[in-house]
Amino acid sequence: MDKEKKTNIYKLILTAGIPLVYSVTYLPADITVSQAISALVAFFVIVYFAIRALQYFKII
Repeated sequence: MDKEKKTNIYKLILTAGIPLVYSVTYLPADITVSQAISALVAFFVIVYFAIRALQYFKII
């Protein structure tokens, strides 16, 4: 693996890892794991459909 790919992997891990740790530490205490997972799934579904709509209307 060349140096550029290795650097990109580190950037990806840090870019995804830091917000994940930040969001986990600020979850309210009365939230269950299933609620957190379902909220995450709902978030990704909404983002997916928003991107698809923007592509359909040729905005992006």
